[in-house]
Amino acid sequence: MTQKLRLTPDTSYMLGIYRCNIGKRIELASNYDDLIARFAKLAMDEFGIEPNKIIIDSEAKPMRAFFYNSTIVKRFEKALERRLNIFKYANAYSGSYFAAMFDCNGGKDAKGIFLRGTDEADEMVLERLNIHTMKRGSKVYFANQTSFITLIKDYSLKISSIIH
Repeated sequence: MTQKLRLTPDTSYMLGIYRCNIGKRIELASNYDDLIARFAKLAMDEFGIEPNKIIIDSEAKPMRAFFYNSTIVKRFEKALERRLNIFKYANAYSGSYFAAMFDCNGGKDAKGIFLRGTDEADEMVLERLNIHTMKRGSKVYFANQTSFITLIKDYSLKISSIIH
């Protein structure tokens, strides 16, 4: 049996990144250099990943950074199973988790601020945090955008460029 993930706002952010790209590796694809740098820094600082184990493909469009670690993947999977309990309060943990999801798969269009790739559990967590969602195709829009922005603004690198 694997140990539980030691939760901090930074590990919650990495969990949100993993949630966006579930697979055998922990990966981030982004056009933002500062997101790639944050991903690499958190991998080294929070999980002890050696710098030479983090692969950054700067030729890819969008740029990709990833690393393999089966132990961390197993811990992330277990944490995702418990996310209804983990993220039941609007705090740094849930803010970081959804900020990472927004940094990976969020944006703004004519209909408002949205997230792509959410599942029922993510939508349930948001509803419990009193952030109401509306699903339209593959995107989830926020009925009360201000509440969502307030939740993630201190943790997202991308939200400030979207709301100005």
